[in-house]
Amino acid sequence: MICFAAVPAGASTVSSFIAELLVISTVALGCKYLRLPYTIALVAVGLVVGLMRSFYELKVQLTPDLLFVVLLPALLFEAAIHLQLRLVFKNLRTILLLAVPGLLITTAVVGWSLHWLLGLPILPALIFGSLISATDPIAVLALFKQLKAHEDLAVIVEGESLLNDGAAVVLFNLLVAAAMGHSITALQGVGLFLLEAGGGLLLGAALGWLVWKVHEKIDDHLVEMTLSTILAYGSYLLAQQLHTSGVMAVIAAGLLYGNFAMSQSMSSNTRLALGSSWEYLGFLCNSMVFLLIGTQVDLTLLATRAGWIAIAFVVLILARVLAILVLSPWTRLSKAWNAVVVWAGLRGSIAMALAMALDLPEREDILLLTFGCVLLSVFAQGLSIKKLMRFLGMGGKSPGLQLYESQLAELAAHEKALAVLRSRRHKHLLTDDLFEELAGPLELCIQELQKELSSGEKSPEIRQQQLREAHSGMQLAKRW
Repeated sequence: MICFAAVPAGASTVSSFIAELLVISTVALGCKYLRLPYTIALVAVGLVVGLMRSFYELKVQLTPDLLFVVLLPALLFEAAIHLQLRLVFKNLRTILLLAVPGLLITTAVVGWSLHWLLGLPILPALIFGSLISATDPIAVLALFKQLKAHEDLAVIVEGESLLNDGAAVVLFNLLVAAAMGHSITALQGVGLFLLEAGGGLLLGAALGWLVWKVHEKIDDHLVEMTLSTILAYGSYLLAQQLHTSGVMAVIAAGLLYGNFAMSQSMSSNTRLALGSSWEYLGFLCNSMVFLLIGTQVDLTLLATRAGWIAIAFVVLILARVLAILVLSPWTRLSKAWNAVVVWAGLRGSIAMALAMALDLPEREDILLLTFGCVLLSVFAQGLSIKKLMRFLGMGGKSPGLQLYESQLAELAAHEKALAVLRSRRHKHLLTDDLFEELAGPLELCIQELQKELSSGEKSPEIRQQQLREAHSGMQLAKRW
C-alpha cells in the first residue's frame, strides 16, 4: 500500500489503504473516458508510483504470501463461479490441451532456448519457463465482452488461464525441488504432477459439493455469503496443508458452487447479493494486483537487462505459437481463433509471485526477466489485441448491427419519456391537452422505429445477435 512517509505509524495502514482505493477509483473512472484497458492503466500508474519511491513509502509489497493466500483465492473463486459448466465441458478438450500439454511445450521451448541463447543453467531456465508460461488474460476478457467475442472463445481463454495457473504452480514446485538437489525421475515427476493437480481438483470438488448440500438446508443470505468465503479460502488452505494444489482446489470448488449451489439452492435475493459481493471483491483484488505489479518494478534495473528481456519475450511468444500449432490438429480451432488465443495469453501476477518466491543463485536474473516479460506482455499484447481481433473480423460491429442497436436505444429512450408523461398525467401533474401535445410526436417516433426494427430483424446478423443475447439472458436468469 502507498502512504506518505510522514504519516504516523498508527494511521499509516488506514490512510494507505484509502489512498490505494482512491487511485483505483480514479483510474477506473479515467479509463471510461480515455477508452484504455483498466488493468493496463493500473500497471502504468503503478510504474509512476514506483518511480516516486523517494516521496512515498510502499507499505505493502506484492509478496508470494499476499498474492497466493490473500488475493489469488478470491480472484480464482470469483472467476470460477461465473464459468458455465455447459461451455467448459463443450470446450474441455481444447482447454485441457492448452492448459497442460501447451504449458509443458512452452516451458520446454523457453527453458532450452534461454539456456542456449543466454547461458542460463538448464534447471533455472526451465523454472523460468514454467512460471512465465502461466497466462493471465483478465484485461483481454473484459475486451472480449466489449467486442462481443464468441462465448466459446472466451471460455477457452479463461478456462486455460484458470487451469494452467494451477499446472504452472505444480510444475514450478517440481522443478524447484529438482534444482535444490532432490532426486526426481521423469516418471516420478509425472506422478507427482498428476497427484498434486488431481488431488486439488478432487478436494475442491468435494468441498464444493458439501457446501452446496449445506446451502439446501438454509436460507440466510449473510450465512450463505460467509460460507462462500470459507469455501474459497478454506479449500485453498486445506489443499496446501494436504500437499495438493490449492489453485486447482479453488477452481473446482468455485465451478461446483457457481453452477449448482448458486443456481439451484439459493433464493434470487441471495444470488444477487452474493454475486455482487464477489464481483466487488474480485474487482478490488484484481485492481490491487495490477497496481502492485507496477510498484514492484524497478525500471532502472530492467534497463540493464533490456537485451535479455527482449530475447526472452520473443522466445516466449514463439514458444506459445509453436505450442498452439502442435496442438491445433486436436484443438481444431480456426486460424483466426488460434491467433487470438496466442496473443490473448498475457502474463501477470502469478509469474511475478513465483519468481519472487525463488531462493536460487540465479534469482535476480529470473526476477528481472520475469518483470520485464510481464510488462512487455501487458502493454504490447494488451494494447494490440483489440486491433488484432478487428483485423481478423472478430471485433467491432457491422454498420447494420450498429444501426439496429442505435435504433433500439432510441426506441427505449422514447418509451421511457412517454412513460414519464403518462405518470405525470396520472398524478394530475399534466393536463390532457398538454399530454397530447407532448406525447403525440413521441408516439409517432416510436411507431416509425418499431417498423424499421421489424424490417431489419430479418437480417441473419441481427437474428444471431438476438439469439446470443437471449441465451445470455436465460443463463443470467437461471443463475441470479
